[in-house]
Amino acid sequence: MSQKLDVIIFGATGFTGQIVVEKALEVLEGLTWGIAGRNKSKLENVLSTAGKAIGKDLSAVPVILADVEDPYSIEQMAKKCKIVINCCGPYRFYGEAVVKACIEAGTHHVDISGEPQYIDGMQVKYHQLAQEKRTYIISNCGFDSIPAEMGVIHAEKNFPGTVNSCEMFWQNILDPRDRNSKAVLHAGTWESAIHAMANFGELQRLHRALETEKLPDLRPKLKYCPFVRKINILDGYFFAIHSGDRDVVMNTQRLRYINERKRPIQFENYIGFGSLWTTILTQLILLFTVVMAQIPGVRNILIKNPKLFTRGYMSHEGPVAVNRAAQKFQMTFRTKGWTEGQQLSEEPKQELLTRISALDPFYGMTALSILVAAKIVLKEPEKMPNNGGVISPGYAFAKTSLIEELARLKNGLKFEVLNLEQH
Repeated sequence: MSQKLDVIIFGATGFTGQIVVEKALEVLEGLTWGIAGRNKSKLENVLSTAGKAIGKDLSAVPVILADVEDPYSIEQMAKKCKIVINCCGPYRFYGEAVVKACIEAGTHHVDISGEPQYIDGMQVKYHQLAQEKRTYIISNCGFDSIPAEMGVIHAEKNFPGTVNSCEMFWQNILDPRDRNSKAVLHAGTWESAIHAMANFGELQRLHRALETEKLPDLRPKLKYCPFVRKINILDGYFFAIHSGDRDVVMNTQRLRYINERKRPIQFENYIGFGSLWTTILTQLILLFTVVMAQIPGVRNILIKNPKLFTRGYMSHEGPVAVNRAAQKFQMTFRTKGWTEGQQLSEEPKQELLTRISALDPFYGMTALSILVAAKIVLKEPEKMPNNGGVISPGYAFAKTSLIEELARLKNGLKFEVLNLEQH
């Protein structure tokens, strides 16, 4: 390989990695790309399967052997491209070796992790070095963080005034078509979530390390409701979920305040269902799982039995294609703030409703999101901030064409402005 590839998809034989390869030809048009992993025959099979699915011959796509247990192979992979798309998780165990190799090689890195301890840990440990190397390390580049981050940015762009707060109401339509399989998520997502729950104390320490400057005391405070409630603007019941989405959005607000002196937007996210009983049961199962994840022996039982503890919605086999195609999500954003010319000391009078939606959110949307993120890093460096660093996607892509790119793709994200009111 005489010249550097533009992109290498690492972890291409994994469940999500295979879908990223399938979508690569559409998104990475005009760029050179290859795939990487530890097993050559499996990698070649991924290309063959993806090629048949899209009706293209992918046999000429370069195959690179790289294994996280072999640091030299990871270093060599990083030197062979301009950006690594890392699909190899759980990132808590396998992510740092790839990040370190990319920074040392001056190669950009994007991944689909939603693991807060890994994400914050990489920022604490490698941010300064990444800046020195002018290298971007950007996690959370899949579902559901990209929709959450871009949803806030889209709402702010369409808000005629100053934003004080933004609430996100997330609903999934899960209608498994294959009645032999309820699965909508792969067990890898479940394992990552369990480890994140089990190491909550570590996350608090990392947050303190990142809070180098105190954010302003914003008024009026966005009220937080921990209980299940009906939302009058939507058909459904919701409860607050302090998942990685809230962390990544608030990290973006922190970075924009510190580096741009931009007023932070207060943010809360809620997940909802059509049935009151389903919403209450889901919240109880989540709380039970968080408690059980603290106990090492029980934690291993949880990890090994995703089907049992998620009522069949997560499995080691992952969702079949027909179930992926039947899934849809929508995130509705209620944004409040001040009208043009209104004093910020007054009560906010303006309210804007916006929405993002897409099909196949967990895998198809994730694949498109990380591919577009990688493409933007390469194509629009002048619109990216700070010439490098370990940063969040909302901060990285706020001034780029990421929203427009995602909106124009087949089965991409749909962005809508629903309603604007003054109170």
